[in-house]
Amino acid sequence: MPLDLFNPIVPESRLHPNFTRLVGEADDGIRAVLRDWADGFADRDGKFVNEFQRTFNSSWWELYLYAVLKSLGIRVDFSFDAPDFVAPDANLAIEAVISAQGQGMTPEWEKTIKDLTNTGEIGARYLENLVRLSNSIDSKVRRYRERYSRLPHMQGNAYVIAIHNFATPDAHQLGDVAMQRLLYDVWEEGEFLKDGRIPLPTGLFLDDRMSEVSGILFSSLATFGKARALANCEGTFIFQAIRIRNNVEPITIGARKSNYRESLRDGLRLFHNPNAAIPLSDGLFAPDDIREFRLVDDEIWTSCHPDGDLCMRQVQAIHVRPAT
Repeated sequence: MPLDLFNPIVPESRLHPNFTRLVGEADDGIRAVLRDWADGFADRDGKFVNEFQRTFNSSWWELYLYAVLKSLGIRVDFSFDAPDFVAPDANLAIEAVISAQGQGMTPEWEKTIKDLTNTGEIGARYLENLVRLSNSIDSKVRRYRERYSRLPHMQGNAYVIAIHNFATPDAHQLGDVAMQRLLYDVWEEGEFLKDGRIPLPTGLFLDDRMSEVSGILFSSLATFGKARALANCEGTFIFQAIRIRNNVEPITIGARKSNYRESLRDGLRLFHNPNAAIPLSDGLFAPDDIREFRLVDDEIWTSCHPDGDLCMRQVQAIHVRPAT
């Protein structure tokens, strides 16, 4: 039976602001995209719709990941209760997680123009992203060690952590630099300080400390803007985006919806762990619109989309006042 995502089953006072936006302000084009993503998705514990309506972002991310797996022809076996996506034919298991805002921080659904244009505090925002992403990775590594590693169906399967970044209101503008720092220590830091005093390591993939993790899927762009880009939408929308061609050439895009193109997988990153006990199979995530990172002879190697890899995108609705 298809998931009934949009019929509220949660008291209005407990509905997530993003869900309220989805069923209230957004046109049916976005809801149609969500229905397509959810087609075939199994609610194993009977709680998914409730969580989608109450907490939203984690469930949205799971639906997006499922749509990506379908697009790649990777079959998910929902008879297993954990991790989130087990694909026996691909010897693959994926655990989904989001990096949400810290306590007392502005959530992404309350972002303002100032949050998106204030470049003076970008260093602090990058640091906050590092902290939140590090926490997300650590939680799922511990989950694997404490539970998943003991599951019979996990034996011989690559384990991938899939993270979406919602840590700061402008996370969708900050790209994947924080992940490169965390996993490959591209800034040669060795560590960074949480709350100015607690050291946390960078370079998590430079040795075997996380050998259980075969790779990390990452995005900061699987948002309302993604669904808007894929939808048949009414109204006037301006898409502003940046793509990077061959890792060096920035391509700035400003286009109306009718002239803007973005695929389901654009903006998705895969970071391979060179010290993984079970490496990911070559070609499993090979399409051009998934940017792959590998460490080869101590140098970072990345795949490149011929039209440029999507790094940033935001959408602005244009409201036309009627003539008076």
